[in-house]
Amino acid sequence: MARLEGVKTLDMVNGKKTKVLYDGVEYVRVGGEGQPGDIGLRISNPTTYVSLGHFYPIIYVRGLMYIDDDGDLMGVPPGTFSFFRKVAASQPSLEDRVSTNEKDIETLKSDVAALKGEAGPEYVRIDKGEAKVGDFIKYIVTVSPSVKIGRLYEISGLRSGRHFAHIDEDGDRVRTEPNEVFEVYRKVSAAEPKPERLKVGDYAKVVGGARDHQAEINDIVQVTFDDDGTLPFRCDDINGKSIGWFYEAELVLATDEEVAEAKGAVEFAKFKEGAKVRLKSGGGETPLYGFENGKVYTVVDNDYTHGCVEKKIQIECDWYFGYATPDQLEIVSEEEAAEIEKWAAIGREVGEYKVGDVVSYDDPICFENSGIGEVEGFGDRGNPEVNSINYNGHKTSYILTPDRLKLVAPVEVRFDRKGDE
Repeated sequence: MARLEGVKTLDMVNGKKTKVLYDGVEYVRVGGEGQPGDIGLRISNPTTYVSLGHFYPIIYVRGLMYIDDDGDLMGVPPGTFSFFRKVAASQPSLEDRVSTNEKDIETLKSDVAALKGEAGPEYVRIDKGEAKVGDFIKYIVTVSPSVKIGRLYEISGLRSGRHFAHIDEDGDRVRTEPNEVFEVYRKVSAAEPKPERLKVGDYAKVVGGARDHQAEINDIVQVTFDDDGTLPFRCDDINGKSIGWFYEAELVLATDEEVAEAKGAVEFAKFKEGAKVRLKSGGGETPLYGFENGKVYTVVDNDYTHGCVEKKIQIECDWYFGYATPDQLEIVSEEEAAEIEKWAAIGREVGEYKVGDVVSYDDPICFENSGIGEVEGFGDRGNPEVNSINYNGHKTSYILTPDRLKLVAPVEVRFDRKGDE
């Protein structure tokens, strides 16, 4: 924020402040126009980023100006501020004013950039957990009068990874407090090579947000087009869906580990809870004891941490569980899953026929009775032997593979077979 914190009232007349103390210096209320170095008390026309009753620093840049709470440089409208001036401050000479204004302009550029969260080209923002002695902190919110918002202070010590010590404006060694908001920056070596520009086909991590894309911070995307403009990169998400355009500053090259993790997450997400899957490998081994390759099982959890370390897909078989990776499983189609459920309802695997089952054959031309027959046994290879009436009206037996048959009525529900055993 640009508003000045820690301004203390020293004197008042008729309810109006006439003398205040800020940063250890006394200021008195003056009439007329303000001057560079004054502090202004907002007395009228509040806006979203300017509050009544708060003080703001006054700067001269092509006229009187101040920085609002959003970090923007604003002109001073007539009648909106009461000005307070340092006690015993003499009227500056023209030379002093020019020198002061030049310094103010340079400081203002730095302060505006800092207030908007824009680090200069020689610094890069880092996570607080990465901070070490020699890095810098920049205050966003503080009540301390001995530090300035937006200015960088070099870290001289760390405590418990949460409190950072530095030298304040008064030359004293202080540390950050829990109620303060600040960011951490690291100075980039001038000899450090500039990162190579992203190119089409690269995977990148999203580090900034805008209105022109649908990604979230830390998402992994792939560059699919580069028009070399101000908003140059069009990207797809990890699934290949186009998600919009990105500025260069919003993307950094993703590491191989980050890409692998993102692709792995996509694979795990394919296996929804309750889905039917076929085990392709690993059956009968840890952690899939009791499971058989080629058999179909049900997904219980697609984000299960097995052994407190490794991510697995949890599947179940009757009353026990197994744990597999995506490459060990194959998703069963809805049609096949429905067929499995139908056979499971009568206690059988798909294609498991029994003697006495009534079946139909997929070549009804050979059957006088529209392809209906009865399983009466099994051949050498275990395929059902079906007794039916052929096109000449004679009873004939055929050895048929299960995939060419359709179950019409299982033997367990045939009234004409009740009591045969």
